[in-house]
Amino acid sequence: MNSSTCKDSVELLLEYLDGELNTELKARLEQHLDGCSPCEDFLKSYQATPALCRKALAREMPREVAAKLTDFLRSEMAKAAK
Repeated sequence: MNSSTCKDSVELLLEYLDGELNTELKARLEQHLDGCSPCEDFLKSYQATPALCRKALAREMPREVAAKLTDFLRSEMAKAAK
């Protein structure tokens, strides 16, 4: 990563969050993040995703919605089988 671009930064986020970047790449990424509002916002949403997924999975789907979803999926599978 000679010059930091948004694409380069996004590709390094997982390693960054896992603490796996070497010192030079970490410094370059942090420098880019400090000056790039869209990448800062992306990082914040990326960090929030696991908690949001856990929260969504913890909620139970209402029976009526589950029944409609099941009916829809069965209908689509029947169409695909024809």
